[in-house]
Amino acid sequence: MSGEPDEPRMVEVTIIERRDVTIPEPDWCVDPHNRSHDFADLSHHGPEVTAQFETPRGMVRYLSAWFTQAPYLVTNPELVPMLAVELDGDCVSMTPEAVRAFTRITRAHLDVLDALADDLARLRGEDSQ
Repeated sequence: MSGEPDEPRMVEVTIIERRDVTIPEPDWCVDPHNRSHDFADLSHHGPEVTAQFETPRGMVRYLSAWFTQAPYLVTNPELVPMLAVELDGDCVSMTPEAVRAFTRITRAHLDVLDALADDLARLRGEDSQ
């Protein structure tokens, strides 16, 4: 691709064994890598995007997502970037196809929530929007 550097960006990280290693760093990674890691747990993380909704009890944050890559995992290493999505308190790494399937299902569920809002308005004797 044009505009890409010829050499990959490199970053030095400290691993638990108290030695420094230099690893390739993707341009999208914003993790400062400023803590000790087990080598297998070294990963890259992009900027986080999060949906927010103001409630009477304060701001609710949900569906946080960010690029991730964990190329040194012993089991199932992520050799290419994935999209991590926070769901039910856990992070799920997804391929582009999985993200698209997830968003299709989520859009359908949002239609269900709209229908429930209409039902709730009727139960309360209010006009539905």
